Amino acid sequence: MHKLLKILAVVALLGFPVAVIGFRLGLFPFSTSFSMMGATALLAAAVFFVGMVVSFIKRSDTEVAKSARTAAMIALLPVIGLGSQAVTGSSVPSIHNISTDTVNPPAFDKVVALRNEGHNPLEYDTDTLAEVQKAAYPKVKTLTTDLSVQEAHARAKSVVESMGLELVNSDASQGIIEATETTAIWGFKDDMVVRITAIDGKAAVDVRSVSRIGRSDLGANAKRIEKFLAKF
Repeated sequence: MHKLLKILAVVALLGFPVAVIGFRLGLFPFSTSFSMMGATALLAAAVFFVGMVVSFIKRSDTEVAKSARTAAMIALLPVIGLGSQAVTGSSVPSIHNISTDTVNPPAFDKVVALRNEGHNPLEYDTDTLAEVQKAAYPKVKTLTTDLSVQEAHARAKSVVESMGLELVNSDASQGIIEATETTAIWGFKDDMVVRITAIDGKAAVDVRSVSRIGRSDLGANAKRIEKFLAKF
């Protein structure tokens, strides 16, 4: 049994990279990868539990106990990794469309052509999202600056570029900047738009960030906006 535990522990350890690589290579959709991660988490948890039980039941110096502990430690890695994501996911609302202006959110332009029917819609449902977003991310709000619209646009473009985002559109006359960020591990693409408008002699800077896939963004879009506002 202890040998089987080791094999299952290795399978659990490889589950996450296989799910990521398969998705990145286009072998299967994210829904399949998500199911694989769920199965991996359950398998890892079961192996860890059984391995620890066996190691306690058997004498600690026996080969069986040592092998069971090894299997449990191997399984602990995906348990910690996937468990931390689950904790993060449970601590934030299951949304992926975040805007500083929840009444009249910035509209995308060039980015629209980069998205397809399989991606999340760009429409911001104020009735559904506004209050939930404000409660979860109170720092995500319109930034007002004494800079002119042109100066604010130049600074916003510089900030976007410093964040490592791929610039899609920069139109100073329309006061709009669009960019895309690709996540390191999964290769997810999140689109961001910055809108700059003149209000009472000042410039109002609004930002919206939307994930292309996934129901929950684990707080990534709000963090991106907060980072932009802080750097601005």
